[in-house]
Amino acid sequence: MRRAPASGRQSRAFVYISPPNRPERMIRGDRPVLPDFDGAEALYLRYFSDHFVDGQLSPAAIRFPRQSVNRGLHSEPEDCLFSEQGIYNGLGVVDFHVADVPAKVSPPQGHAYIFYLKHVPLPDNYAHSEVWSDQESGTGDYREPSKTVKLEFRVRLCQRIGLDNVRIAAARSSTGAITA
Repeated sequence: MRRAPASGRQSRAFVYISPPNRPERMIRGDRPVLPDFDGAEALYLRYFSDHFVDGQLSPAAIRFPRQSVNRGLHSEPEDCLFSEQGIYNGLGVVDFHVADVPAKVSPPQGHAYIFYLKHVPLPDNYAHSEVWSDQESGTGDYREPSKTVKLEFRVRLCQRIGLDNVRIAAARSSTGAITA
């Protein structure tokens, strides 16, 4: 992992910069989709520096539809930031476990939703996976949750992700500013 100073000033803070070549472990090749996830398996998620508030990951860091993560079984934290164009330089990576993903969110009114992980390998990122949602009936299709369910899901997941989960510190905010 190459790093560059966060600004022209002398600083101990560094900005993650993608290496020039994609790590071989990221290439899918003929490896199969692995649908089963162990609850203890680590997942890696990109974040911006302003996604941490008072030592806790902000719900703004979790996106819908189909939040993208990398499986720890087949990747390293820095793989989430790899880009030949450097578009993720300065972002950070947190980890959490499959078991931290809320399995079900039931709003006071409306449909309950289940959440699960789906291995969706890309040609250049075998570990790529997504958090999917479906109505409680479990059709296996992706169904977009209501705003209320999305917020509850985000809050519950983010309560499990604090500063101890940071694997690569972010130095770039969501506005593009270097914050280190």
